[in-house]
Amino acid sequence: MTIALTRLLIATVATVSLAGCTVFPDQPAHQIFQLPAPKAPETTAETIDRTLRISTPLAVAPIDSSRILVKPTPHEIRAYQGSRWSNRAPVLVAAYLLEAFRRDGRMATVVTDTSAVQSDLTLTGDLTRFQAEYQDGKPVIHLELNLQLIDERSRKPVASKQFETSYAAGGESVESVVEAFGQASSELARQVINWTVAQI
Repeated sequence: MTIALTRLLIATVATVSLAGCTVFPDQPAHQIFQLPAPKAPETTAETIDRTLRISTPLAVAPIDSSRILVKPTPHEIRAYQGSRWSNRAPVLVAAYLLEAFRRDGRMATVVTDTSAVQSDLTLTGDLTRFQAEYQDGKPVIHLELNLQLIDERSRKPVASKQFETSYAAGGESVESVVEAFGQASSELARQVINWTVAQI
């Protein structure tokens, strides 16, 4: 066997070994899930005549992806194979908050960060947890969102707060996990809306 052929075989074996050890295999998704719609009921409270802009929160990998993440152990993070969200997690959270605010009805106008409408206030921040974590052998959804409410005229922060919520999944299937994500997101949205309204 020539030296060149030996080197080629070694390189091939190394490449195959690395590909088999990847934490997030890039496989086609057989199931694409949407975050369940907000369940926040409309309120009869007085409408606040202000325009609120919801910015897509910042996030880093692997949260900034469409993978449905799970932590089987405290220091290991994986993704449900063959299943994905319909969009990146930060985009899902922003869209969820937008719809929840609109259903709540206390803010007169709520727009996205791409809207050309001039806003009075902006909610911005970063998403630091959006995953299932195993506790006592069962998946529990954990969401963590750090938000700042910004006055658009002065560009100064009005208030800031860290929001955390969790919800235990009814089973270990990805469908049960997705449903639990919806429940956790509903509670997170409720907290964010009440806090935002209280600052104005």
